[in-house]
Amino acid sequence: MFGKKSKLERVKADAKADYLKCASLNPEDRLHRVFSSRIAQRARLNLDKIFVQGAKAEEKRQLELAAALKAGKELLPRIAHEGYNELTGVSGRVISWVPEELANKMFNLGADYQILEISALEALTYADQIAEQVVEDLQTAQTIQLLNLLREVDGESDSSD
Repeated sequence: MFGKKSKLERVKADAKADYLKCASLNPEDRLHRVFSSRIAQRARLNLDKIFVQGAKAEEKRQLELAAALKAGKELLPRIAHEGYNELTGVSGRVISWVPEELANKMFNLGADYQILEISALEALTYADQIAEQVVEDLQTAQTIQLLNLLREVDGESDSSD
């Protein structure tokens, strides 16, 4: 058990280092572009997953808030997201990291969408701003489009992945 936690911490550190390393890579180098594109794809999947996690957490939190109000207890604030998620792809399972600031924006976006504080169009607008920040952070030419699940529902389907 000690070794497993140590390995997880190493994998998380590597995921964070990979994200941060992209800013210092030469965009003219083909291998660097491929690496940045891979990290950008992971970041996109991670942020979409964080949005869904935010929605699910808010649904649970709303039930807890109702119970707390009835019992006269203190209302619980939203939790913060650390930016890490496990992703499963063709090459197996990997850990992806995005900066906590972006993770929390996306998590809260999912929560706000869940309780109808924002519309799908507003969620997409905010998600596009987050995607722009990721592209800037990673210094990649790859386009990142978040929340395709909402775009398809909203009739704004775009297959530019």
